Amino acid sequence: MGIDSRANPKPRKTRSEYELNASGLVGRTFSLWSRKLPIYVMIVGITGAVLVVFQGIVLFLMFGISGLPLLEFIGTSSLDTIFSLVFFNISIDILIPLIILTLIGLLVYVIVGGAAIRYALTDYMNPEAGNLKESLSFAFRLAIPLIVVQFLQSLIILSLAALAVLTFYLQPLVSLGSIFAVLYIAARLAPAPAVVIAEERAPLDALSRTWQITGGLSLHVLFGQVLMAIVFMIVTIVISVAVGIGLAFIVTNFEILILITTLVTSLLLSSLNYIFQAVLYKDLEARDVTRDFNIL
Repeated sequence: MGIDSRANPKPRKTRSEYELNASGLVGRTFSLWSRKLPIYVMIVGITGAVLVVFQGIVLFLMFGISGLPLLEFIGTSSLDTIFSLVFFNISIDILIPLIILTLIGLLVYVIVGGAAIRYALTDYMNPEAGNLKESLSFAFRLAIPLIVVQFLQSLIILSLAALAVLTFYLQPLVSLGSIFAVLYIAARLAPAPAVVIAEERAPLDALSRTWQITGGLSLHVLFGQVLMAIVFMIVTIVISVAVGIGLAFIVTNFEILILITTLVTSLLLSSLNYIFQAVLYKDLEARDVTRDFNIL
């Protein structure tokens, strides 16, 4: 109501304007990111930085300076968390606090990630309508469905990846097939968190809906993800080099310089994946409606 009552509200996009090719997905993601960068830094970047500092302090108090490298075993998603805690040999006295810190981290990232998706969707559909407080509150309310959906995503993908590894030496063709299956399933399930946020669905219902809207579009999703990863890497390198050169004459300690550079790039770029999910969801939703209309 507040959005529509403004003096000069900006027009909403038509469904066809949401349908994008791979380069369009990436371009639209960076467009949304750049015009609301301070908001995304507050939602994801600063929160992530505070969380890492908190986790570092806890590990330092428990294990001293040798505990800080353990930060690399604490993931920001279910997939990398399971990988770190299952596939690395970690003693039980270290594993328990890592699991606790990981669960805290997952909850925080689920909420801030959901809030970033919510804000991006709102701002995308009706420019300038995004609300930071409402986005955080909305994501907090859907925290459990988001956690369950991401866990199921990770479990499915990790199981297929494990099958590919286990069959590599015994049945190379099966292993190759498993690799393609991982890519295919990952593409089909990619926008699941955005589906939870956009349509407020329960976990299994969200996965079913995700499977529906990505039907026949797995290559489209995969190409978008690959291109986004390439551009993200390039932008990360550019920002890192720029920050490094800018601070090289001020910060003489190389380790501190790397730390500052990493922190800056994380603050600026950590929200891009969530914005991409929002853009991808709107693209797939528009295609799904168009596809249904053409069938009718």
